[in-house]
This record gives sequence, structure tokens and C-alpha cells, in this order.
Amino acid sequence: MKKRAFLFSVGLLLMFAVLAGCSANRFIVYKNGNAYYFASRSEGLKKMLCASGDFKKVLVAAPSIPAATSRDLYYYTCEKSNPNKVQTLFISLTPDQRKTLLNAFMAEGYDINFWPCR
Repeated sequence: MKKRAFLFSVGLLLMFAVLAGCSANRFIVYKNGNAYYFASRSEGLKKMLCASGDFKKVLVAAPSIPAATSRDLYYYTCEKSNPNKVQTLFISLTPDQRKTLLNAFMAEGYDINFWPCR
């Protein structure tokens, strides 16, 4: 009986870990065979968004996001690389502003929440 309770507890913890990782506070951006979580420290994400100039275009295409927030999103994604700040800024957006940002990514040729099979 103790083994059953232990396995149930472990299963419950794993389920909560998965649910926490699938929160609406993070999303995947995909383009040209590369997929990264937005608000991650990945150099690949930085290259894809920042070095290409795409993130500036995305932020310009999302005018409902306040200028200070756009500036901070760019700074903490491309210059300072602080995923916690980026995630906090994303959470602070209204649902309509989040939708506008996601649509701006798609307008720049990105797929959202798509992970390619490799």
C-alpha cells in the first residue's frame, strides 16, 4: 500500500511539473526550421530574433503595446538576455496586447507553438 501511495505522489508531482511548463506565460516561436521558447537564454533565439532584425519589426507591428514595454522587451530579449524580465513583461500585457504580439510574430513569418519533428 505504501508503494502505491508513493507512486501516486510521484505521478502527481510529475503532472504538476508538466502543467507548470505548459503555462500560457511562455510560447514557442518557430521559423526556418528553428524553434525556441520566447523568453529563454538561447543564443539561437537571440540570433533568430535580434541579429535578423525581426524582433524590432515584430514590436513595430504591435502598436497596442506601450512604447516603454516594447523597449524593455527588446532590451531584455536582445541586449541583457533576462528571461525572467521578458516573462514578467509578457505577463503584464493585456490579453489583447498578447494576441497582437503573437499576430505580429506570425506576420513576420513565425509560427507560434509549433515544434518541428527532428
